[in-house]
Amino acid sequence: MGLVEKANNLDNFKNERYLEKEFIKENYDYNGADYDRNDINTENYTLTYKTSENNIIEVKMVFKEYQISAFKTALKDLKNSFVEEYLTSYIPLVDKIAFGNSLRQHLQNKLETFRNNKTGRIFAGFLSEFIDELSLEYIDVVGPTKNPTNSFKYRYPHRTTMSKLYHALIKNDLIGKETKELDFINIFHNKEIDNPVRWTGQTSELIYFIKLINREDLDFENRGSFKWRIAVKCFVKVSSSNLNKITYTNLRTYRVTENTKLKLDDILVNKVLII
Repeated sequence: MGLVEKANNLDNFKNERYLEKEFIKENYDYNGADYDRNDINTENYTLTYKTSENNIIEVKMVFKEYQISAFKTALKDLKNSFVEEYLTSYIPLVDKIAFGNSLRQHLQNKLETFRNNKTGRIFAGFLSEFIDELSLEYIDVVGPTKNPTNSFKYRYPHRTTMSKLYHALIKNDLIGKETKELDFINIFHNKEIDNPVRWTGQTSELIYFIKLINREDLDFENRGSFKWRIAVKCFVKVSSSNLNKITYTNLRTYRVTENTKLKLDDILVNKVLII
């Protein structure tokens, strides 16, 4: 099955009854019964398993979760096929990028159909993340003469805006008190970062801050899908739950709360960035 065919097969998930029979059949198979093709009952059921240590594990089967799991598996299979074709193809890099861009455009068009479909909306977020991940790893390749991945860029370095932004972040306990103003300002000069800034606010606040400093209407250059990789070069954030550094994948998938938006819009956008 080709890449386009696999991508088009995702459309099946816009049918709310897709995989209905497969879901029901698993219950029949578990109970050792012949599948009744007239059975259309997709209510939840529980499968019970005994481990080698005689522990009992119960797995609750929910139809919608079953569909989501199958959708993720289909995306993984699509990615594996793309990577295999991408890596084993003996064609110039520019042709590989063009090939990847073509697939991405096809998937982005498909994403719009998912967003406009009542059932498809359930899967749209997973498809959107998949497109971003594929783009980061294989499609958005930067040439040797232009590398925008060092840090961020503010268009008017002669202004005092970045200095005001620094003091606002310090005042509101969003970056470490030990942060030197010059180290912070260097983040917006598209320079290689020697001293990353310690982010002391919430992860949600860091993500929204990164989105702010990529807004062209606020006089920043938009780094697009590179912004999350750049963010972990410029800022260090340690998770309070496992004491691990936040990765660019964490930033890309973590959700921003409405309270975060209201807070940073008030203290940063309205009072510092909008001149």
